[in-house]
Amino acid sequence: MGFVGGRRQHARKAWLAVVALCVQPLVAVAGHVAVAGSMPTAADVSARDLSPEAAASKQAAESGDPVEVASETTPTERITAQPDGTFKLDASTTPVRARQGNAWVPIDTTLQSQPDHTIRPRAAAVDMTFSGGGSDPLATVTSDGKTYSITAPWTLPAPTVSGATATYPSVLPDVDLVVSAGADGFAENVVVKTREAAQNPQLAALRFPVALSGLTVKQLSSGGAALMDSTGRSLFTTGTALQWDSAPAEQASGLQKTNRDAASVATDDDATNDPTPGSRTTAMGVSIDNTAMTVTPDQAFLADADTVYPVVLDPQTTGNHLAGWTALWSNGTMASTSFWDTKHSLGVGYDAYVDNKKVRSLYQFDTHGVSGKQVLEATFTAEEVWSANCTPKNVDLWRTSSISQSTTWNKPPKWYTKVDNQSAAKGYSSACPGGNLSFNAKGAVAASAGQSSGTTTLGLRVSDADDDDPIAWKQFASPNDAIPTLSVTFVSAPEEPTNLRMSDPNVGCGTESHPSVIHDVTPTLAAAPKSSDGSQATLRPNFRVRTPGGVEIANGHPSAWTASGTSGTWTVSGLTDGATYHFQARSEYQYNWSGHSGSMYSEWSKYCYFTIDTTAPPKPVISPAAVKGIYLGCATPLDEDDCTAYGGVGVAGDFLISAGASDVLTYIYQLNGGRLVQKTFKSPTPSLTIEMTPDVRGVNELQVETLDAAGNRSSSGFFDFKVAAGAPAVDTWSFDEGTGTSAADSVGGHTATLGGGATWSSRARLGKSLITNGSTAYATAPATGLDSSHSFTVGGWADLVGSTQNSVIVSQTGTNGTSFALYYSASYKAWVFNRYTSDSATPTIVRSVSTATPVPGVWTHLLGVYDEQAQTIQLYVNGVPQGDPVSFTTPWKASGSLQIGRSKIGGEYSDYANSRIDEVNFWNRILADDEVADLQSMAVGPNTQARPALVADWELNETSGSTAADGTPYANTGTVGADATWVNDDTMGNVLQLGGSVNSYVNSPGATVDSQGDFTVSAWVRLNPDSLADTSTSHTVRVTGQSGSVRDSWGLWYSQAAGQSQGVWVFGRTSADTTTATTTTAPDDVVAGKLVDPGEWTMVTGVYDGAHAQMYLFVNGVPQNVSGSDGNTESIGKGTTFANPWQAKGDLSIGRGRTSNGSYGDATTGLVSKVKVWTGVMSPAAINQMYTDDYHITWPDE
Repeated sequence: MGFVGGRRQHARKAWLAVVALCVQPLVAVAGHVAVAGSMPTAADVSARDLSPEAAASKQAAESGDPVEVASETTPTERITAQPDGTFKLDASTTPVRARQGNAWVPIDTTLQSQPDHTIRPRAAAVDMTFSGGGSDPLATVTSDGKTYSITAPWTLPAPTVSGATATYPSVLPDVDLVVSAGADGFAENVVVKTREAAQNPQLAALRFPVALSGLTVKQLSSGGAALMDSTGRSLFTTGTALQWDSAPAEQASGLQKTNRDAASVATDDDATNDPTPGSRTTAMGVSIDNTAMTVTPDQAFLADADTVYPVVLDPQTTGNHLAGWTALWSNGTMASTSFWDTKHSLGVGYDAYVDNKKVRSLYQFDTHGVSGKQVLEATFTAEEVWSANCTPKNVDLWRTSSISQSTTWNKPPKWYTKVDNQSAAKGYSSACPGGNLSFNAKGAVAASAGQSSGTTTLGLRVSDADDDDPIAWKQFASPNDAIPTLSVTFVSAPEEPTNLRMSDPNVGCGTESHPSVIHDVTPTLAAAPKSSDGSQATLRPNFRVRTPGGVEIANGHPSAWTASGTSGTWTVSGLTDGATYHFQARSEYQYNWSGHSGSMYSEWSKYCYFTIDTTAPPKPVISPAAVKGIYLGCATPLDEDDCTAYGGVGVAGDFLISAGASDVLTYIYQLNGGRLVQKTFKSPTPSLTIEMTPDVRGVNELQVETLDAAGNRSSSGFFDFKVAAGAPAVDTWSFDEGTGTSAADSVGGHTATLGGGATWSSRARLGKSLITNGSTAYATAPATGLDSSHSFTVGGWADLVGSTQNSVIVSQTGTNGTSFALYYSASYKAWVFNRYTSDSATPTIVRSVSTATPVPGVWTHLLGVYDEQAQTIQLYVNGVPQGDPVSFTTPWKASGSLQIGRSKIGGEYSDYANSRIDEVNFWNRILADDEVADLQSMAVGPNTQARPALVADWELNETSGSTAADGTPYANTGTVGADATWVNDDTMGNVLQLGGSVNSYVNSPGATVDSQGDFTVSAWVRLNPDSLADTSTSHTVRVTGQSGSVRDSWGLWYSQAAGQSQGVWVFGRTSADTTTATTTTAPDDVVAGKLVDPGEWTMVTGVYDGAHAQMYLFVNGVPQNVSGSDGNTESIGKGTTFANPWQAKGDLSIGRGRTSNGSYGDATTGLVSKVKVWTGVMSPAAINQMYTDDYHITWPDE
């Protein structure tokens, strides 16, 4: 039996708080009970995968720098997250970046010669190549694998390349062909240098052969054509073909020349590639089909005496995209001409100087990135390059409908709203040089965002009052030359909140027909507001509560703001028990930007329905079930002696729990204060039958509580029942034979056969033991009584010979491997109980691993338990569970042989033990805690008294020499220190005399016992009173102890405080092998009114009961300082608790010990005899018997 006496106490436990801490909170399921789960915190949110916007916003906030949202980047649009939580869109009308591989690079139209003799721009939005001369196509463009190429009507000379332009000179007399690369297309300009050259009949019509791959031509009524793919998507456009002359601005009719400087004129007069402000412009006839593009120059324009040469004939091709620009001209045929993506400069107002036309300009931006967003600021910027003079004139910015290739003066967009105007004059002279003009475009962009439109179109025009005023005429740079931009700062309106629930209690939403049920009339509502773009937003939920009739009775919000995805809560009051309500929530986002703040709101969420119920269920009633209800209850009040025992430890029985209420959904129960079990159902369950397996001999207590749909908790119901002793072991191998090759199974009859060199050892836990060699030795039986598919326990004692290899103590095999193994793992450097998930070559291993340190050379008890009911495995070392139980859900029955000293893996035997093995037992059940403790003391079977094993016995009766003999087979020979001597004592005979120095000792190397488990140590000692006479100082006298590196793990000593003439005997243990370790002691007390005189022979005995974590001290066979002691009997009550033992591997010393500074000290002055150490606890009766009888001492005064 165990060393601690008395039955387990079963006081009614106030364990509601325990349940609240250990059981998962209950929340509504299917409208009746809570859905398990908790509210997300900021830490949960940060752990999730962030969206690209959220990741960029987080990085911007942390770094203090803008961070690009790479997934939103396009050739014309770039979004960056700002450190303040806003986002910024930078949009352009023409591509400003191109994709190369996985990276975006700036557009660079600089032409470069290629190895294949073609010419290509460095970086463009579409793939473009130009001819290096000869008869190859003049230009080829490719997008999405679709190709358009055009060939010149002449064999081309080698070009002269400058920047983005390739010039093929003299394709006709005084006629050059110039190709210019753009961001997403090209222009082929036929430059007619002289009037004489213009008369060349070949210029009457120019036919450029065309080749298409994956494209078809669609002619546009506004001029030009669209090149369509098979889905009807336009990939390229050939804009209206224009021709213009090189008239300088000063020669334009009616132009005021005052203060025009030479620099301005020189800048404006280069018309080779693009028209200048003074250029006269007209449209050419152009037709295109699947084979050719034919351009028909305006012959009247060429022959006009006012035409200034050179004249440029310009058909162009561009990629199609949402962004773009166009102009509206009012004059003549130009009123029906499209200027989509024109190279011509743009303008506003009345051009009385060239062509007598009114002009308006339109810019379209891809703004899908701000669709549905809150626009805080938007700025449109375009470069004004020319004004009639330096007198500022108004330019109005309008929001218009979208534009396309079909937009003309005659087919204009809708002019919705004027959003801004600027008064300026730029580009007339150095007094008012050209420059950017910026407009507040917030109204236009906000309107597009609010309509979730993917584009924003802006129009520039003069006011109606200035529409006929030539001084209001202005020109703006072609976007090919100076790119207009739109910069937008925005934030996103929040999304509807998620995770609506009642947070206190934690209950999820129900529906109108199945509302959730809560037990609080002042519930705390919760919802997680959410930023739609994951920005570093400041949010909170808003709530409103309504009655079934829809009347709003409360609304509010938390005062605190939270991060996106983090729940905010608000407590509502004034609700009534028994009533049903519903609430909804919306996200509120507070933004602070550039001195402005405001709130944005999501839509309201769907309704969340709940009913209030504050009535708790009654106390549940527990009774034996009709079937398998083998355990009958004890009478109340409990009298254990009058209660009949049934079943047995490890024998399952069924119990019926009657809730006493119709709305109970959850049952929480535990047996003997052990593992809490919670079962929750989706619909009301008024009763429940459960199966429980008792783990205690004697009275067991089943405790049950219930919860209803609202989470109201009942009081505890109790059911006491008495359990008989469990079934005995089904197999026991004690290995006490000592000879032969057979080891008997004293219970199950499954005799084991020794093989491979296995033999017997006299070093045993009891009697004899089996010893293996670590390579070939083992013992095996063809079968056992164990069924490993159900609950079982396997145990045995091990004394490792070495720790450099795996050593399997016991296993049972299947076909390919073992069902379980109890062993030492060299890799883990720990004891292990494992189970294999299947009888296959490659099963998964589930392990329960020791926290206790294995020590070679000492006996350690190992126990492996599989609990079928809990579906767990658990390793015990020296009666102490190692860590928490480990889940194991795939048990299987090993029908093969018993293997002691090895295991089977992949069909082969391995992991041969290098160990002594003793007392191996199998049970087809789990063991009770007290049974596990009994196994440590070997108080099992017909002999219920503890049976320790003597592992060290120094009689210390030598007459001479420097060694002290050990009388056990363990041969722990001690070395005698220089200052220790042998003397004869009148009472004890030959004894060891210690002189009080650190060189006065006996040392035995290595550990004698596993000090993490049960052990007993005893010594006879007679101190020299003279060494204790000085009462001005304290005295500590170490009799014996087991040392570590710097401290003793345990020891016996005498302690006398300063100022005292009498001290106490002590059995003590330290908390760790460190100089700062604390010491726990079991000191002696007054016995029978007599103080023990340290100058007399005294037997001091220390007992450590590892299974119960108790220390005991006996002085002259009498237990000291124990609660509930009834004298020298088997049950002595509670000793001193010590729950963190550690294994010392150093010397066992007699006459000195490790002090707090790590050195040896506290030396003994006196006589010592009969120092003994046992594995296991020695019973109080045996200790008393040892004192009175074992040594047959004749005292001098008797």
